[in-house]
Amino acid sequence: MKHIFVRPIRPGDSAQFVEWSRNTKNNLFDADVPLYPTSVVRCAFDSSGPVVYAPLQFPVFIEALAINPNSSEMQIASGLKALTQDAVSQAYIRGSGEVYFVCKDESTIKLAVHHGYKEMPYKVYRIKLNDLEKPDKNTSQS
Repeated sequence: MKHIFVRPIRPGDSAQFVEWSRNTKNNLFDADVPLYPTSVVRCAFDSSGPVVYAPLQFPVFIEALAINPNSSEMQIASGLKALTQDAVSQAYIRGSGEVYFVCKDESTIKLAVHHGYKEMPYKVYRIKLNDLEKPDKNTSQS
C-alpha cells in the first residue's frame, strides 16, 4: 500500500474537489463551508495523486449549559438568547460560519429551536484529544 500524506488544497485541485464533493455518495458536503474565512481544505494523497479532500471548519461550539436550579424558565430562555447572540458575535469576529449547540433536554431544545438552532439530520462524532494518550485497556503493560 502506498503511503498517504496530507497537504493543503492547491488552486488546481478546486474543480476536482467540487466534482468529488457533489458525486460522493451520502456526502454531507455544504458548499458554504469552504467559503468561511477560517475554513481550510485538506487533501490526502499518495504518489498517484489526490485520494480524499476534506474541508475543515472552526465553528463556535456551545458545549453545554450550567443552569441555576433557582432560575425561572423565562430567565433560562433569556439567558440562552443572550448566549446565542454572543456566540453569533464571536463567530463573526473569528470568521467562523456556524454556531453549534449540544443539547438533550427537551425543554431546552424547544428554547434553542425558538432562538434559531436547527436539529442536525445526522449523528455527530468526536475525538477527545486527551483520550488519545490514555493506555489501551486491551493491551498489557510490560
